[in-house]
Amino acid sequence: MVDRAPRPFRDGVHVVRLGDTLMVKRVASQGAGRLALLSQNLAYPPVEVSAEDVEIIGRVVWKGGRV
Repeated sequence: MVDRAPRPFRDGVHVVRLGDTLMVKRVASQGAGRLALLSQNLAYPPVEVSAEDVEIIGRVVWKGGRV
């Protein structure tokens, strides 16, 4: 479940749009207008981007069951 209500940004798991791609990533502020997009799968390295290059769609507030 994704909370799409407009709220101030805080680190956590979010649905984000980067270009034409939607992703569910852990997002962490890196300061100076930078964000780190982190995968739960450690095989994928963190991606550091400018905050203006990413659209935060919403914060993931619940996940249930197996995917």
